[in-house]
Amino acid sequence: MSQVLYRKFRPQTFSEVVNQQVVKTTLKNAVKSGAVAHAYLFTGPRGIGKTSLARILAKAVNCEKPKDGEPCDKCNSCRAIREGNFLDLIEIDAASNTGVDNIREIIEHVKFSPSSGKYKVIVIDETHMLSKGAFNALLKTLEEPPKHAVFILATTEITKVPATIISRTQRFDFKKLSQADIVEHLVKVSKAEKLKVSTEVLKLVARAAEGSMRDALSLFDQLTSFGGEKVTLEQAEEMLGSSSFSQVQDFFGLLYRRDIFAAIKFLRDLSFSGKDVLQFTYNFLEYSDMVLAYATAAGEEDLGLVPEDLSKLAEHAKMPQKDLVRIIDEFLSAAQKVKYSPLPHLPLEIAVIEALQENRAAPAGQSGTKTPAAVEKPASRAKLEPILEKAGPAEVAMDSEDFLPKVEEKWNIFLTKVKEYNHSLISCLKLAILVRSNGKELTIAFPYRFHKDTVEQRKNKIVLEKVAEDVFGRPMIIICCMTHEIDEYKQKSYKEKPSGLMQEALKVFGVPGNNTVQ
Repeated sequence: MSQVLYRKFRPQTFSEVVNQQVVKTTLKNAVKSGAVAHAYLFTGPRGIGKTSLARILAKAVNCEKPKDGEPCDKCNSCRAIREGNFLDLIEIDAASNTGVDNIREIIEHVKFSPSSGKYKVIVIDETHMLSKGAFNALLKTLEEPPKHAVFILATTEITKVPATIISRTQRFDFKKLSQADIVEHLVKVSKAEKLKVSTEVLKLVARAAEGSMRDALSLFDQLTSFGGEKVTLEQAEEMLGSSSFSQVQDFFGLLYRRDIFAAIKFLRDLSFSGKDVLQFTYNFLEYSDMVLAYATAAGEEDLGLVPEDLSKLAEHAKMPQKDLVRIIDEFLSAAQKVKYSPLPHLPLEIAVIEALQENRAAPAGQSGTKTPAAVEKPASRAKLEPILEKAGPAEVAMDSEDFLPKVEEKWNIFLTKVKEYNHSLISCLKLAILVRSNGKELTIAFPYRFHKDTVEQRKNKIVLEKVAEDVFGRPMIIICCMTHEIDEYKQKSYKEKPSGLMQEALKVFGVPGNNTVQ
């Protein structure tokens, strides 16, 4: 039976342990100078090297030929510890050995001199799981330990360890590993295993591991079993069930450039491809938090990213903080709605619009700094608000056809019916402007091409035309155009001068409204 990767590549010397520089240096110097403490307390998240360093320390203090505090990993003691046959190394899992009797048994064993090594080393993993009686029994031994005994306590929950125990040990706080550290180690593992894995796949595994090397190796092991010797990014994303970091960065880049259309299309493509939208939202919020941390720390925050990812993040951190805070706030709200929405991507689309539409680039001739890569866009819905309030419904009509008032009258009913069939279409139709209707056709205009293209999709037009027939009592063909094309459509269909109200709307969209319609 083949050995799992996290055991096969378990570090055997201090130098092989990834990161944890402060801990490694302190322990090596203690071994080198002969000033090894009688009790150590290792605390930190799971899978970051606490137990591995405990075994390496056991090696170092019992090594027959240590060099500068490092175990040789070749002598009888080192080999015995590596193979799990060293009688003077006692390891217990406090999660399954919580009672006072378990600790008393160890204490009795410690009283005797080492059988083959220099020290008896007792490693108690998950120390916080010990009972109150077990802690009390251990406390007395820690107060007056035998000279030949070294206790190493490891825990992931330091708050559950009594202060009396902590005060009698040397405490070391282990840190989560950075993505860059994990990727670097996974590269070595993949080379040793002769696996063909791209850096993007390794980065995805590193992010999914959330700072734990053991988790990273377990996921990598599972991934290679799934994909064989050559693992693709698609296979990794499918197995891990999460959106790649590059996807999140690309999406944030769209918001950074204020490209609403591309951002909404990105979300729809993500949803239609079967990806977990909620997980993507969490990943996006996590990345936004990293951007905020980097921005507020003036680039001094150590995020542990690989250089190319860090370069993109540094660029994104140039976003005005008020815009960044607005984006985070909108997506925090959207994350709660995604769970219960029949269309998970819809709350995110609304969040994009809400976050970006309020702060567009300053118009030409006005003071103000444009946002990065700002591009000219059609007049926003906000500019139409005063006109829309006068109009009553949420649409402006060029009413020279008899049937248009009837459409306006029942437009809200129409929207309600559409919502029953296709909830996502509502966000598009709420931005629509009623242009004309002769009872057989209904022309509506959109300020954004993305919404026009969405409505024009065959499946969506079928829904709209069916609902139109139900609501308006007659078959009607839905015709879509852009707001800047209103002038072209009116020339085809109108013989009257637009009303004063319509002239105001046309001015907003840059369409001459003072000419008589041909």
